[in-house]
Amino acid sequence: MSLKEYSLFSPAKINLFLEILSKRNDGFHNLNSLMCFCNIGDKIKISKSESYSLNITGPFSDDLKSKNNIITDTLKKLEIFFNKKFSVSIVLEKNLPISSGMGGGSSNAATIVRAIINIFNLNIKKLDLDKLLISIGSDVPFCFYCKSSIVSGICEKVVPLKHLEDLKVLLVNPLVEISTKSIFHQIKCFNTNPTNFPREKINRSKLIDILNQSKNDLQYIVTKKNTQVNEVIDFFKNETESSFYRMTGSGATCFGVFDTYSHMKKAEVKLKNKNNNWWIASAKTLNYI
Repeated sequence: MSLKEYSLFSPAKINLFLEILSKRNDGFHNLNSLMCFCNIGDKIKISKSESYSLNITGPFSDDLKSKNNIITDTLKKLEIFFNKKFSVSIVLEKNLPISSGMGGGSSNAATIVRAIINIFNLNIKKLDLDKLLISIGSDVPFCFYCKSSIVSGICEKVVPLKHLEDLKVLLVNPLVEISTKSIFHQIKCFNTNPTNFPREKINRSKLIDILNQSKNDLQYIVTKKNTQVNEVIDFFKNETESSFYRMTGSGATCFGVFDTYSHMKKAEVKLKNKNNNWWIASAKTLNYI
């Protein structure tokens, strides 16, 4: 009898804004961020097995090592917490660039936590679950709860939004890996006027106005030293009809938001003609997964 295989979507996330408020005594940073998902990402297949195995496929599989992977680390943490062995076979189709600011690894980890809890019918208190999630990675709590949210603290505070307008986004990564840890080490000043994002439903025009007044505080640090990220930002600014553009996370992925599908596709074609070796993807944001 064959065991049931679960096919799961592990979406990309983007920071619509990311504001760094302060540095804590433990070295971590307090932040304020509006985060949402996109309809593109990695794919994961998982099933019970006699022993643990992880097979990585997809266009960015060569950039990952199975033995030193967040999925393996997540499974080990789950086994320690539940004092139980989880023998599963996992196939990860890695479609997102590595260290790209889109939370691919965190999304993979959150997907695995949900899968293990469901497959093995595990019970865990929310307080314990939240502690486990943040111990795996800063973006993992947001990715686990699967909804557009205001994320604060060291990303352990996740407040879901009732509704966020779907946006047409063009994602661009110049295939430069950027170390999040290195970027945070370079922060020298902090945001003293964080965005107070409304909790009630707002229309698209109001959303774009708020986003254009907000920041990704890491963008200045990255663009000072990375000419390719600068090039992407300049492209959105000067050569497209985007209504809003920004770097997500600590980069190197940047995105432009467009009013119409045709404007987005026009920009995509233009950029592919300029830099056909970059990773470029048309997508839309998702309010929940």
